[in-house]
Amino acid sequence: MFGRLVWLQAVRGGHYKYLAQKQHQQRIGILPERGRIYDRCGRPLALSFDGRRSYPYGSMGAQLLGFIGDDGRGLEGMELLYDDLLRGQSGWAIRQRDATGRTHATLEYASSPAKAGHSVFLTIDAEYQAIADQELDRGAKSARAASGAVVISDPGTGEILAIASYPPFDPNRFNSYGRETYINRAVLEQFEPGSTFKIITMAAAVEEGVTGPEDIIDGEKGLFSIGGYKIGEAEKHKYGPITASEAIVHSSNICLVKVGQELGKEKLYQYARSFGFGCKTGIEFPGETEGVMERPDKWSVIQGANISFGQGLSVNAIQLTAAYAAIANGGFLVKPRLLKGYGESSEAVPGSQPADTLRRVISRETSRKLVAMLEQCVENGTGQPAAINGWKIAGKTGTAQKKAQGRKGYDRDKYIASFIGFIPAESPRLVVTVIINEPHGRVYGGQVAAPVCRSIMKRIISLPGGFAQDLMANNGGINTKL
Repeated sequence: MFGRLVWLQAVRGGHYKYLAQKQHQQRIGILPERGRIYDRCGRPLALSFDGRRSYPYGSMGAQLLGFIGDDGRGLEGMELLYDDLLRGQSGWAIRQRDATGRTHATLEYASSPAKAGHSVFLTIDAEYQAIADQELDRGAKSARAASGAVVISDPGTGEILAIASYPPFDPNRFNSYGRETYINRAVLEQFEPGSTFKIITMAAAVEEGVTGPEDIIDGEKGLFSIGGYKIGEAEKHKYGPITASEAIVHSSNICLVKVGQELGKEKLYQYARSFGFGCKTGIEFPGETEGVMERPDKWSVIQGANISFGQGLSVNAIQLTAAYAAIANGGFLVKPRLLKGYGESSEAVPGSQPADTLRRVISRETSRKLVAMLEQCVENGTGQPAAINGWKIAGKTGTAQKKAQGRKGYDRDKYIASFIGFIPAESPRLVVTVIINEPHGRVYGGQVAAPVCRSIMKRIISLPGGFAQDLMANNGGINTKL
């Protein structure tokens, strides 16, 4: 008996002590608090309480922010892209368990605290975003459209100030909505730009000295044959000889085909690529489309003609916004961006960053001529519904037939209506792009998209203080040495 007692205490004592402690201890995992997502002014767009993710503005910017799954991992949008930053590191603790099975925290046992995720600061302005969401919703519903998108950017820095998609969803209850509502349509969808692309053809021609604003182009009374195909004008307009500037103002297909022919397909392709079409912009969002821009040696005669006025290629709304920003800022293509910065503190909003200037696309003189054309488009042409009393606005309408599904050619009843404008034209602070997909009834960009752009601009300039002051400070951040 005595020998057995010695053996239990001296030899097996440590083992039985371990078993006794194990019965009274429990290892508890500690989940980290997921980092917050803020707008450019430090307003929280996504935050966590007691392990639950919350989006205080509901559907505002939902397709941009995305959401997380039950396991706490990002599934869409910024929540997915910056999941590693936001998620943080899990911790653990050993707790004492009593005879009833309940656990109690104690300083006696080891622990490793969880580390909260980083905060992510976006370039988005919550006020601008709310306006973009509301006006897009109103415009798309009024047009009985299938979907739509709005982008607002600072042409001087490439910062995206708002990016809205329709139809909306609430990320607090994302399971209550169909997956099609999760799509960030400005980044993920591509479409034929229609007449909004005409200014790119004109930019190339003016820069190359092929065409000047006052040069006369014969509109052929609304009917022009090329490559065995006939090209007409929207709404059966019949333009005679008009200036190149008037061709943009009234959005003449035939005149832009002639400009494209004079320029040559190699130059047209070169400028289109230089403006950023046919490749991803590199914006911080998962799954960006790159559009379609075939090499000119593959263009048929009619395809080359169509590309001159915006058919036969595809783009996304971010590409269009960046290209118009280049015209607005004096000729520089600036990389669009959504991330302002990140850090461990939720209070320190990162400072301004210099623009990521990719290249000079056109000269300042060409930019000035194009802006004058776009101003006239809003004052006297197809863009008049975007006009605001007391402000100079430059912009261009677009109305593109959609390709037919399952067969060649275009669908006669389905259109993309668009408008891209910047304000104020003499010193642009904002570029606003509006895309309305498959409107019913009125289908032209000037009828459907331009009024949405006007409403957005009017509400922004009516905000207390007008344009955000940091936009005024940042504009001009382009590397002009390129």
